[in-house]
Amino acid sequence: MAVREKLYVVYGAGRDAVGLVQQITRPIAEAGGNVVDLRQDVLHGLFTLFMVVDLADSTLGAEPFRALIGAIGEDTGLSLTVEKYQPVPRPSDRRTLLIVLVGRDKPGVIARTSALLAGYRVNIELMRTVARAGVFLMELHADVTHAALPLENLEGALVEAMRALDIRALFQSADVFNKKKRVVCFDIAGSLIPNETLAQVMQQAGITPAELREAYAPEQPRASAAAAAARLEGLPCEVAQRIAEAMTVAPDSIELIETLKTMGYKVLAIGTAFQFGTEALARKAALDACYGFRAAVNDDAQAFTGALSPHHDPQDRRRILGGFLQREGVAEEDVTVLGGDGAGDGTPGIRVAFDTQALLDYYNQRCLGRAQLVGLLGSFGVPRA
Repeated sequence: MAVREKLYVVYGAGRDAVGLVQQITRPIAEAGGNVVDLRQDVLHGLFTLFMVVDLADSTLGAEPFRALIGAIGEDTGLSLTVEKYQPVPRPSDRRTLLIVLVGRDKPGVIARTSALLAGYRVNIELMRTVARAGVFLMELHADVTHAALPLENLEGALVEAMRALDIRALFQSADVFNKKKRVVCFDIAGSLIPNETLAQVMQQAGITPAELREAYAPEQPRASAAAAAARLEGLPCEVAQRIAEAMTVAPDSIELIETLKTMGYKVLAIGTAFQFGTEALARKAALDACYGFRAAVNDDAQAFTGALSPHHDPQDRRRILGGFLQREGVAEEDVTVLGGDGAGDGTPGIRVAFDTQALLDYYNQRCLGRAQLVGLLGSFGVPRA
């Protein structure tokens, strides 16, 4: 029996609103049209749509269908276009390669990648890219059936081209539609407190850069953490927790992490901040995990003892990542670590703001002394004054 199809492509875009999909598909269904393929997305408030409609069981012809779609566009405020669709059968020997590119965001990555693949007769069939908070990640499915190079050489060429852009290239050639688990790990070398906030607090409290440099050495993170812990001795845990709760995560960082998780990635962070900072960051940014130092606590007094816990060392990256990967069933080669320069504002992906007033209020009200304030400034990661 011959296949009886009358296929049309409908595509368009417009401002997003609740209920758009049903406003589009309901009139089509009522007219006997069958939606056989639909892809819809929302990007920065922009609603985009691509769908294939089969009118084989509908009484509508081409022009009445275009009129119907035109009316739907007027009702929804969307710009919609209709075209006749002739499906192209896929060859049985077709080979697909999943390419993942991840690293620091910069102009030209997409252009460079697409030009290289086109030059080697590789067709991009599906692409998804996110670039937020200084991080770039792209996944694309490429048809390599007619590639000018063997797969190994093609991958090598892409690796070299991306290395020049400080972008890591990962590949999956088997079972490409069942993506492997992957992890993005943010390596926060410096402080969670932005440089501007740190400078304001120091100025208001009369703390000099020399004083901070004497207390904390960026090249010695554990010794610096121990110095911060010693200055917190006797400070109620509640004070540190309230200051950590006043931290806010930038919207582009939240959007980045949400997108990565939607794309199937596990997202974690490792830094030199204490547990009250890392726990707040993990919760506010919806990270899968966030590792840092742990300051010892006197359970009876609910105050810091002035020591570090010996069982929580974020510098032991191999043990931390190894345990996480084992629990999640992720291979070590599928972990991408994104690090900054340790300068306070240099870690891509993680951008936070601190309430300067929350820090200074406790100091002005004598809830914490000068040494404890210096300790708090070091407890959110090694500061660089």
